[in-house]
Amino acid sequence: MPIFQFDQPFHIRASAPTRIDLAGGTIDLWPIHQLLDEKATVNCAVTLPAQVDITPSEDGLFTLHSVDQKIEMRGTFEECVATTKLPLLGLFLQVWWSKKLPPLHIRTEAKSPAGAGLGGSSCLAVTLGGALMNTKAILTKNQEKLDEQRLVQTASDIEAKLIHAPTGIQDYWGAVRGGLNIIEFPAGGVTVETHGRADKSPAGAVSRRLEDELILCFSGKSRQSAINNWEIFKRVFDGDRELIKKLSAIGSVARQCADAVRQGDYDGMVAASAREWKLRCELWPNIHTDETKRQADAAIAAGAKAARVCGAGGGGVLAVLAPSGSLDRVRKALEGAGGTVLAAGVAHRGLHTELIPIEKK
Repeated sequence: MPIFQFDQPFHIRASAPTRIDLAGGTIDLWPIHQLLDEKATVNCAVTLPAQVDITPSEDGLFTLHSVDQKIEMRGTFEECVATTKLPLLGLFLQVWWSKKLPPLHIRTEAKSPAGAGLGGSSCLAVTLGGALMNTKAILTKNQEKLDEQRLVQTASDIEAKLIHAPTGIQDYWGAVRGGLNIIEFPAGGVTVETHGRADKSPAGAVSRRLEDELILCFSGKSRQSAINNWEIFKRVFDGDRELIKKLSAIGSVARQCADAVRQGDYDGMVAASAREWKLRCELWPNIHTDETKRQADAAIAAGAKAARVCGAGGGGVLAVLAPSGSLDRVRKALEGAGGTVLAAGVAHRGLHTELIPIEKK
């Protein structure tokens, strides 16, 4: 029997945004960034969130339910920890829960399309971790402030165990913080600078304009897992000098993108993002599919300043930046090229948890 009991019924709901990458993806993989003289990663959270709901179990068993995957299982703590049906949930239970603690009903739902390239699994990991941390705080009456670094490191470690490969960190920070993020990699740690629409600095103005000019378009094809950071990681540490040279160029342009954000230079940020995307296309010749290439070309022809595939490419979601006067024209061009314009934009709030009171029956 559990050694703790919940005092009353409750409902914990957590949500966190996914992200688009504007520059410097892949170099957020440790320790690749430590090989580069100039480096930064710039990303922006978007309103295609993951959501996790946790309530106490009423029958002594755990219930794990993924709405978007249409998978549900019930079992003991040991059975859920060992599950191969929903392994991310099982691994988080193993790390941040215990068979001595009461059983839970955990429901997860991802709002982004499958294979979107928006860091959906990492976003879900952050959301799940935040929900479990808050649930344990209620149970133990230990209301500690959220330790962002611990949450990011735990989510990264669990995902690395799950996929048997190193993980970058930008997805987790986009989910934790929301907003427009500049991530830097000095020796000895990571720094994250977040800007939103309420920010009165020059970077805040960039964030507000980005909110006005961002279009997200699902290409209709899920991202191909064969195009991934693991191949890059292996080639780097096998000593591929040409690859390291190209990553250095990406790091340099990503630094320019970050500097433009800080200076309030929106057009400079967009131009740097477009240059970084060109370098990325040279590095991964198959990063575009026929669908994404057709849609990106249509967007540019209709007046967009930049159009890039999110994540590792090979399908998924396009992030398109278009002047406010051409937004409708660009949206129509994307749809005419077979894309689906998503009802989503900049997410200014990161991980958020709330306690929903439930009256006793």
